[in-house]
Amino acid sequence: MSSTSVTETWSSRRADCSVEELFGLIGEEPFAILHGEGRWWVFAEGPLAVLEEPDPSGYVFSRRGEVPAMLPDFIGFATYEWGYGLDPLMPQALPKPFPFPDFHFTLYRRVLLFDREAGLRYEGLRSGPEAAPQRHLLQAGAFRARKTWDSDTPEGYAAKVQRIREEIASGNVYQVDLTRQEAWGYEGDLRAFARRLYELNPGPFSAFVADRDFAVVCSSPERFVSLQEGKLVVQPIKGTAPRGRNSEEDESLMAELLSCGKNNAELAMIADLLRNDLTRACVVPSVEVEAFPDLESYANVHHLVATVSGQARPDLTLRSLLEALFPGGSITGCPKLASMELIRELEPQPRLLYTGSLGWFSHDLRQLDLNIAIRTAFGDGRELRFGVGGGVVWDSDPRAEYEETVHKGASLVTCLESFGG
Repeated sequence: MSSTSVTETWSSRRADCSVEELFGLIGEEPFAILHGEGRWWVFAEGPLAVLEEPDPSGYVFSRRGEVPAMLPDFIGFATYEWGYGLDPLMPQALPKPFPFPDFHFTLYRRVLLFDREAGLRYEGLRSGPEAAPQRHLLQAGAFRARKTWDSDTPEGYAAKVQRIREEIASGNVYQVDLTRQEAWGYEGDLRAFARRLYELNPGPFSAFVADRDFAVVCSSPERFVSLQEGKLVVQPIKGTAPRGRNSEEDESLMAELLSCGKNNAELAMIADLLRNDLTRACVVPSVEVEAFPDLESYANVHHLVATVSGQARPDLTLRSLLEALFPGGSITGCPKLASMELIRELEPQPRLLYTGSLGWFSHDLRQLDLNIAIRTAFGDGRELRFGVGGGVVWDSDPRAEYEETVHKGASLVTCLESFGG
């Protein structure tokens, strides 16, 4: 395989950064913004190349200057349906409602990294593959949106929950993550929507990506997998409660969530599934459950979270990592293959980016951080879609499962409704 040389030159200076300044960097070229609640924010623009398969081994990087500790060489996403191609036993994916890439990780010409702890701005300029100039699809004008379609009525969703309970009773599955989708037509500048969603619900793995044919606005709270200093970490979310109307009610809802047997059982099943998945990518017997359960709170909901980790195998590649873990167990169910087969039967539309993964990795796979793409709207120049769902177990209440999807989608719906037109 021939190699592609990439030369990077880095410099740094003292600088703070606000969300307004970050969004103000957007020009006319395709770009990616990663702006969660952690130490680093990222702005990248000007595609040089795109990986359409998980193999960055053909890229050779030469770095000069003040190289930062974080190295997001490729930024992008893999859709949920891309995971079907990782196993010959997986069902065939449904047709797409509009063109959308399945695996799309971009090498950008210019990268700005904001170290929010140190108050530093790093700028990296790359030269390498020749690439024709491109423009993103963002439009000018006031943003307006209106709901055009919903994949399920409350009654229809409840009937699917009951069908899953029957499969559980038959011993075919133990838990299945059932989802529904909404579609919203829009016009105008998506920046207004992305900015307001961040104000309303700033997720730890927030992102805004726009290319020639697609755009993504993400406020995900869930990490799929990270890799730092040889350690792999997954952090599945299972168990959700709404926020209270006041502090007393909020405390009561948190306590109820932490003590709920159903939610703890859901999380335990998925943590065990991911512990098993990690053994395929890690040195045995390094895999362990570090935390179970933790409670995390966001604008509209509380979640239960587990942390499972292990020491990555020395020969680990990006493809072998994804073959071991993708799609994430928290958004499929247990057993994974049987759950995905039932999902394919019950859900009328492909999930696309929803419950796929978005994030970044270094070309040598020394660093990686990918989210689970929930609380995420994606689409083309005319329509946005998003999905919401939850894990169904034997003692799930069909009506309550639908209400949980409403709580989870509240930030996206509230934000889009505020731009009604």
